[in-house]
Amino acid sequence: IVPFQCLGLAGRKNISPRLTTYYRYFCSRQTVMRKILLFALLIGTGAYSNKPASEIYLDLQKLHSLKRVLYIAAHPDDENTRAIAWFSLGEKAQTAYLSLTRGDGGQNLIGNELSEQLGVLRTQELLAARAIDGGRQFFSRAVDFGYSKSATETLEKWGKDQILSDVVRVIRQFKPDVIVTRFPPDKRGGHGHHTASAMLAIEAFDKAADKTFLPEQVNEFGAWQTTSIYWNTSYWWNKDIADSAKTDDKYFVQDIGGYNSMLGMSYNEIGTLARSQHKCQGFGATVERGSRTEYFEHLGGKKVKRSFFEHSTKSWTSEVNASFEDQFSDLMNNFDFVNLENNLGQLVDIRKGLESMKASSIKDEKIQLCNEIIKNCLGIYIEITASDYSFVKGDSVHLTLSVLNRSGFEDLDILKLEMDKSNSFIINQLSEKNKMIDYSFSYVPNTEYSGPYWLKNEFTNLFSIDDPSMLGKPESDPTLLGEVFLEMVGIKLNLMIPVEYKWRIPSYGEKRRDFIATPNFTVNFDESIATVKPKEEKTIRLKVHAFKDNISDEIRFTAPEGWKVEPAMIPIQLQNKHDEKWFDLTLKPAKGSVIGPLVLKNKATEDIYSFKEIAYDHIPTQILLNKTKMKCIPLDVEIVNEGKIAYIKGVDDAVPASIRQLGFEVDEFEVEDLTTLELKDYQSIVLGIRIYNVHPELANYHAQLWDYVEKGGNLIMQYNTASRSMKGEKFGPFPFELSRNRVTEEDAVVEFLNSEHPILNEPNKITPGDFDDWVQERGLYFADNWATEYEALFSWHDKDEDAQTGALIVAKHGKGQFIYTGISFFRELPNGVVGAYRLFANILSYES
Repeated sequence: IVPFQCLGLAGRKNISPRLTTYYRYFCSRQTVMRKILLFALLIGTGAYSNKPASEIYLDLQKLHSLKRVLYIAAHPDDENTRAIAWFSLGEKAQTAYLSLTRGDGGQNLIGNELSEQLGVLRTQELLAARAIDGGRQFFSRAVDFGYSKSATETLEKWGKDQILSDVVRVIRQFKPDVIVTRFPPDKRGGHGHHTASAMLAIEAFDKAADKTFLPEQVNEFGAWQTTSIYWNTSYWWNKDIADSAKTDDKYFVQDIGGYNSMLGMSYNEIGTLARSQHKCQGFGATVERGSRTEYFEHLGGKKVKRSFFEHSTKSWTSEVNASFEDQFSDLMNNFDFVNLENNLGQLVDIRKGLESMKASSIKDEKIQLCNEIIKNCLGIYIEITASDYSFVKGDSVHLTLSVLNRSGFEDLDILKLEMDKSNSFIINQLSEKNKMIDYSFSYVPNTEYSGPYWLKNEFTNLFSIDDPSMLGKPESDPTLLGEVFLEMVGIKLNLMIPVEYKWRIPSYGEKRRDFIATPNFTVNFDESIATVKPKEEKTIRLKVHAFKDNISDEIRFTAPEGWKVEPAMIPIQLQNKHDEKWFDLTLKPAKGSVIGPLVLKNKATEDIYSFKEIAYDHIPTQILLNKTKMKCIPLDVEIVNEGKIAYIKGVDDAVPASIRQLGFEVDEFEVEDLTTLELKDYQSIVLGIRIYNVHPELANYHAQLWDYVEKGGNLIMQYNTASRSMKGEKFGPFPFELSRNRVTEEDAVVEFLNSEHPILNEPNKITPGDFDDWVQERGLYFADNWATEYEALFSWHDKDEDAQTGALIVAKHGKGQFIYTGISFFRELPNGVVGAYRLFANILSYES
């Protein structure tokens, strides 16, 4: 039973995701810590839970290994998790995935996070995958700006030199034996980001070895010559690859479906479990078992025949001395799985050998992993906890260090604790076997507000990062980090421990989250934008949250030119930490008012921050602290408000809130509500984005929907992704197909195919100016092969491509009409694109 529990077959959703904190932190510190198996998470409630003997032995194998592999692609979910699991857990190679972007431009199947919020979510999903397949994670500064049709466009937007610098830096820092790309360096990549990732990898393969290229990097990491670079190809690109690989020596073929008895699973199984962590992209996968052949095509460097590491010259003889390999072999051959502390003497000798290595990031990795193995063999449990999840920057914090010695050695001496390198606490306290020692202390941390480091500054297509040491790191360091110095039987250990908050939920058990630094209070608006017709007024709401006791301050508002805000100041009085209070604010734009932000300051004229949590069961809770602003838009839009709008939810999105901004009354429903819903009560019915992708049972209600249209209803279907399972599906009262066609250039010129059509004229006259200032794209998954009953209203195209006319098609049916639109209203409306509001108002108001 135990090996299967180790890999999570007992039910991963019951495991606190914060328990992977330590794995992730040490990965960011260039350590070779392998994944924390889920067995350790199941049997221990603390983040620093110890591991079973088989897990410790696997760590020892990776400590011994000098193999290193760098996998490179463009986005979260591009990586081949099965191959990474085989490299890391099968070959015992330190394996890392460099994703050029954080997936900010993608779509979200499980929530309404988009743009930078989606990037935070997808970053954590990558880390969740790495915690299972055993890899490390790197990123470049590239921002995912959405689908790109060419590598040329991609590299122009990112800035090729900057991203090449990032890739070279990771290679020099990580020092892989082999680089593996997921995509080919040509148009077969299918996405400009994909192709660019392979092109950059190939160029960086050579540049990393060039001592004259970016010499400041060479000074820090040294130049590095990777022996080989391969493309992890497949049947996707070459249906005859199995036959080609038999006779062409440019291919290296490997069955990665092998079974690991120490884990109780195959690498294929582990890889599919890791793949399923990409939940917001809908990549949950059925676990694969059995043989799995992977094909690798040679792109540069030396070809390999038997192993990716056959050309590596690294050895412990060259790194330490001739006898060091024998020390490792003796320990591994005679490892005591029952009384783990009996391995201590040999482990200490190995650590001494590691300490004699010349300074490098690899040396630091190996020493840290050796310390981890020693700690786990001794059964030492250690944590630093707070009594709440937050503290105010600049205030004193009260924390507790807890240490438990569960080894066969009698005494563990807790020497001292250092926080922030500037606050040291001498403890010198002995911990007897299996008796917890708690040491409470207080100090004032020197820290900034918590949150993702790459979002601290404004950005467009490249994240702006002030601290070069953060480049490539997957996430911010823990807000507070303690270094604990221990000594047992003459052995000294220093361990880095992040501060966490833990609490109990009766229906769940223990939960944990990061201990975060915040302002005194935060302010959140109930909507992200305020759209108001000129000379009219609108009441908006804002929520104040106290992060300390006895808040006495005020909020001062500065509105854009032409806007009146009342009141101009709100006094704030909150007695207890985490108290919340709502306030109303009235906005009124005059004629000629401009689009701009409503800016908030406190009494000291300092910026006020908003507080956003991204919380899902499969990732640690993430927080974003941003300067509180609301985009104010004078919206000169008319609607025909003869009834209500029914919004049938697909994937969670912000479109219903945007429809309310227009002035419509909106009721939201689940697909199952169609069983009893009186459709005739609604002027228009809108199907949420990707509704068929997540609720294919909607097809059971087609007769009801088409009847609603026939009797005079207005039914709007938003985009769904084209998939094989949906091929041949009938989506409207007359047939049409979903394609993968899209227009990615947000400024692509629009042509009206029927300028007299009511949707382009009533109640708002749509002009080319309404398509100014759009974001990311025009639209996606356009209609194709539609019946003659449909009329297309728009034509546009990306540079050097054919016209796309399936963005919005309309068909009359009986007394009503059916509309399909692939226009990306789900992006444009939350970003306050006025023209998108005007067009959508016409669609909602349309009557044939």
